[in-house]
Amino acid sequence: MRKTAFIAIFALLVSPLFAAFSPETSDSLFYHDHAYEIDQEYLLDSLEEAESDSERAQILWRLSRTVLTLTDDIDAKDKKARLAGYGESQRYAEESLALEETADGYLWQASAIGRIGQVNGPLNSLSKAKPMLELIEKVQNDFNADMSDAWYVLSLLYNQLPGQPMSFGNKNYAISYIRRCVDTQDNENRLNLTNYLELAEQLNKRNWNEKRRCKELDKMAASYASQTVLTEQMKFYEGRDGQNTTVFYSDLTLGEMTDREEAAAVCRYALSVYENADMVFVSDTETADEIIKLLNKLEK
Repeated sequence: MRKTAFIAIFALLVSPLFAAFSPETSDSLFYHDHAYEIDQEYLLDSLEEAESDSERAQILWRLSRTVLTLTDDIDAKDKKARLAGYGESQRYAEESLALEETADGYLWQASAIGRIGQVNGPLNSLSKAKPMLELIEKVQNDFNADMSDAWYVLSLLYNQLPGQPMSFGNKNYAISYIRRCVDTQDNENRLNLTNYLELAEQLNKRNWNEKRRCKELDKMAASYASQTVLTEQMKFYEGRDGQNTTVFYSDLTLGEMTDREEAAAVCRYALSVYENADMVFVSDTETADEIIKLLNKLEK
């Protein structure tokens, strides 16, 4: 039987929430309970009581994360409010980095920059792409973070941007990055339905048949083995073991499926995660509905 978000949030409210800053409390409010406004209040109160620059830095990048997420819910027509929110998120990230350089600080700085570019339109978004890429590559390479959220951002960048000569977009790199995102995600505190949907959608659009997958995956294996820089290596993560590469949501190897057959397997697995979750939110149900629509299309 599913619990409601209200029960979980109420339990937190009556606990000693506003004691010494606890990163775990903030992360649980954000990822597990989706209680973004409560998390923001908790972080602002904690910031006033912070005892070191390192602690302030940890609070500030979490504020960046929470403010960005709250801003995502503002009506897209309210451009001024969205720009103000994303600008605040960027400032929090930059303040955090001024105190202490962290992978999370750079990740949320990059995310805020990207959102500002999206609000200002396609050309502005394109101009923000290279600075975002540099920040995310710094997260993964300089900090050796192997961070799921950063792989997700890289996947979106490579999937949504045009290719050469206009930009650096590449659909195959995007799929490798979203695969790495799924393989490094936090499954204990998050349902990750958005990650599964993104992977399934990208596979559906690419639509390689089994023969082409085998050929391309075997080529990727050599490139994967030869790279030493993490973000370069993960461009070929999809074919790390060639056509014999395995995934946790299917008994078949990648070489034994078409892109769309795998996309359907991803959808079915994601829906099983959703159906067995102890707690779901409106956003989870909305994403699950999108997954169902895609699965119905794939199974026609």
